[in-house]
Amino acid sequence: MGSHTLIPLAAIVCGTVVALKVLQMISRFVTQWRVGAPAPSSDEVSRRLERIEQMVEATSIEVERLGESSRFVARLLAEKTEAYRP
Repeated sequence: MGSHTLIPLAAIVCGTVVALKVLQMISRFVTQWRVGAPAPSSDEVSRRLERIEQMVEATSIEVERLGESSRFVARLLAEKTEAYRP
């Protein structure tokens, strides 16, 4: 498996983990709401949303870094193979 397939695979895995965590939080909230448990305070919800936003932003930055490094390595390899052609 080459690096050109590993990077998108890692991005997909990271995105899936984030999506599953968000769905888990939503499921937990809906379950508590149905049972009649007191809803979390608006401060708690806003703190959770802030953490989710930060996590999504950090993940997107890391995915962008992975993409940039992949393009850089691909360009270096292309230049190296062009230099060795007779």
